[in-house]
Amino acid sequence: MRSRQTFSVFFLAALLADPFLAGAEEMPLVRADAGYASQYVFRGVERAGASAQVALELARDDFHGGLWSNLPFGNGEVRETNLNAAYGWQALEGLKLEVSARQYWFSNIPAGGTRYSFEAGFTATLAPISGITPSLDCTHDFRLRADTLQTVFAHSFALTGIGAYLDLSCFAGWVTGDDWRPDAPGPRRHDSYAYWGMEAYLPKRIGPHSTLITGLHYTDAIGLSPTNGPVGLASVRNFWVTLGVSLDF
Repeated sequence: MRSRQTFSVFFLAALLADPFLAGAEEMPLVRADAGYASQYVFRGVERAGASAQVALELARDDFHGGLWSNLPFGNGEVRETNLNAAYGWQALEGLKLEVSARQYWFSNIPAGGTRYSFEAGFTATLAPISGITPSLDCTHDFRLRADTLQTVFAHSFALTGIGAYLDLSCFAGWVTGDDWRPDAPGPRRHDSYAYWGMEAYLPKRIGPHSTLITGLHYTDAIGLSPTNGPVGLASVRNFWVTLGVSLDF
């Protein structure tokens, strides 16, 4: 799937998984996602250009997890796969908590790139306040010795005329890492930076078990080192589009 003519797929499971978000009342038992991303940007860092992304997610009661992969069209770009699992529960009225774990594998990496990493995280999500859903996410990557703190504010608008929802969110995060290139020789590479951005999703049911999802995204990174930070392009002000189909069973 390295050719630009290859059909692309994009993972958008997180959008439909949160019971606090409108249009996502219950997580299906099995979900497969397919779509297109004109860029792959992770926590303010562009990791690849136009990409195909695929995912399979399973859910049972308060557990969910699955496999996700980013397959860039460009030759020489890093391919990424992760295996993830999470457990969420209603801690208090109006407060949902979730713990998660994620194992990453990277292939086709440049010299000194990271072959794999593992992180664990904790997320707290409040019930909507005046229609806005706030959440706070904290993660720690044990191999990169990196910590991420991110806050998100989400809001959904019902588009009754077309039978869909417009989901908007803005986010800001701060990342610090003490060993961004653990597989590279020499001293550890330390870097800290901040990022922020906005996203808009338009999920539209097109069948009993299928949803078409269109997305617009913008993010900017501040203080990112082009040599010491995480592997990726030291570009800022990234704007990209996504188009995907989610199948639930």
